[in-house]
Amino acid sequence: MLIPRKLDDQRYDDIVREAVGRLPWLCPQWTDHNGHDPGITILELMAWYKEMQQYQMDQLTPSLKRELLQLAGVTPLPPQAAVCALEVAPDALPRPAYSQLSSQQEVSFELLEPVRERSITLERVVVEQAGRTTDVRELLEGSVELKPFVFGGQSGSELRLGFAGQAGQPLRLWFEVAQPAGAVRNRFEAGQTPPRDIAWTFEGAAQVQPVLDETHALSQSGYVRLHSPDDWPADGDGVRWLRLTLTREGCEEQPRLRGISDRRYQAAQQQTYARSYTFTLPAAEKQQAVLEDAFAQSAELAVFLRGAKGWEQTGKFQDIPAPGGRIIGLDLRDTAADGADNVLIVCMDALRAQDMLFDTIGRPGEELYLNLDGQTVLPQNFRLLCQTLGPDGSVHPEIWRCVDNLYTCGPRDRVFAYDPMREAISFGNGQYGAMVIPGKGSVLVMDLTVSRCSLGNVPADAGLRFTDDGQLVGNTAAYGGRDQESLADASDRLLRQLRSTGKCLSAADYERQARRTPGLRIAAAKALPDYDPHAPVGARGQAMVTVVVLPASEDERPMPDRRFLDAVNRQLERHRMIGIRTQAIGPRYVDVYINVQMRANAALDQQAVQSALAAHFSVGSADIGGLVRRSDVIALLQQLRGALDIRRLELRGVGQNVYQTPAGDLRIPPDAIAVLRQAAVELVRV
Repeated sequence: MLIPRKLDDQRYDDIVREAVGRLPWLCPQWTDHNGHDPGITILELMAWYKEMQQYQMDQLTPSLKRELLQLAGVTPLPPQAAVCALEVAPDALPRPAYSQLSSQQEVSFELLEPVRERSITLERVVVEQAGRTTDVRELLEGSVELKPFVFGGQSGSELRLGFAGQAGQPLRLWFEVAQPAGAVRNRFEAGQTPPRDIAWTFEGAAQVQPVLDETHALSQSGYVRLHSPDDWPADGDGVRWLRLTLTREGCEEQPRLRGISDRRYQAAQQQTYARSYTFTLPAAEKQQAVLEDAFAQSAELAVFLRGAKGWEQTGKFQDIPAPGGRIIGLDLRDTAADGADNVLIVCMDALRAQDMLFDTIGRPGEELYLNLDGQTVLPQNFRLLCQTLGPDGSVHPEIWRCVDNLYTCGPRDRVFAYDPMREAISFGNGQYGAMVIPGKGSVLVMDLTVSRCSLGNVPADAGLRFTDDGQLVGNTAAYGGRDQESLADASDRLLRQLRSTGKCLSAADYERQARRTPGLRIAAAKALPDYDPHAPVGARGQAMVTVVVLPASEDERPMPDRRFLDAVNRQLERHRMIGIRTQAIGPRYVDVYINVQMRANAALDQQAVQSALAAHFSVGSADIGGLVRRSDVIALLQQLRGALDIRRLELRGVGQNVYQTPAGDLRIPPDAIAVLRQAAVELVRV
């Protein structure tokens, strides 16, 4: 363990006393050590300065704390904009991406994807079961949880979605999936196999696989993208049907839907001040660069072309307005044709264009100041275009990026730092980061997006309106907005990481890692060191850890399937120690029979006793491998209203390696769960 040194261990009086005490040896001729002596005055001044230096040396500055955290592998989390979903009306007008919205409290949002004119729309949602269909769209719009594959409690049903419009069009559907109570589903890994299989069939055409399935077979809310075939036929009413069939149920809960929509789009609580676009176009005379979002429609433009020596700004371009964007006509005969980007267009907010261009003096550590009205810069979308001195002595615009600390950069690195408290941009000094060269308009902000971060987590139906025409649109609650993580919070996060280990050392570590298996809902996990259920009776599984896992399911006796166990085995394999074998298995179930006789008054009936016993032995509250204590059952029954005393209580278990202790308790195997099979209750009325 590192022992910190205390550098500030002397006070002013101690320093003066020690210095004066050395004078007889250092300078015997100096005999007047009183305060009126000028030498003593200078010595006292130096003592004050030494005390101040010691104090400063003993402090951990914010920059030093940040560097120490980075050495430990922890970087403060950057700010992040809140995101919400917009539910547009069926007759909503098409809108390009980055269209502006504003809430009643003047919180700005931007559309992250275009609202396109739809040539195919979702018109009907029905459940088909045994040849009969039930329209369920109104149920979903009323926020009712619908189990489409177990409709009415009976399995074998299918979900059918009816569309009106042209075939051969892309489909983009949002599925709102309700999560049941109990265990929380872990996040899925990229490319992970879903817990169940669903067949997507265009009726009359073919079965297809979704291009994108963020729901992982309706396990969580998200988008599903498909492309309808050209030969997708319509029925007599002009409706084309998409059928969803559950081909493999899995071992977890049945999917529960709260809504299906083809009119949901993503928006973020942010405001773009500058945005750049790059193009790779042929080096020919008449070329066009198309800007297709709403921000570019009204922005001020700065156009740069890359030639043999680098980027150069040009004013020779044609600005052609177009529906949903702008077209920039260019003469590219003198541009580079090496397959890399040769056109750069910087769009700036017309009201803030003057604030995006800066003059520089060229001194070391030069600073420039933004005016952001207290909003937070999103660093992942922050870049500058600066006039830069090249190796051959020529000056050309180059892209400079934002870094956390200039002292980690070299003298030629084209970087800058940003201080959010002062809204200041800082350049290097030629030793740590390159210096910016002097000039008028030598720095241009090419990418800048700001946000209110945590203040952007607005509630649902916050009254968002498009700023161009005032069209009201519904929204879900915004989430994910966060401010820059403080150094104190980052330090706490490091301590939490140090208190946990990525490798499994104890049985509790194996249980914790099993419960964290990506994409699964695990109700319980029990690690059994040196236990192998396949070994002979009495034999131990040397260097073996068996983890019993119980899936979160609606079945009376849940059992994990092969896909579930494979996922847990992969998780254990990643975190096991070298030389330790691991395996995941499902539980065994032991039937318990109870015979009880108790004295009670009229307030207690047999149904209440049996319900209490059933709840006590339910799988959800079960202890894997735990001792079934007779005293626990007696205490449970005595707490019932109307119970007086227990005259007789007998427990009997049926199963392999199940036996009764002298105290009347039931000992079950370590990988088993005791469940109530039958309860014989006799009440003696008093």
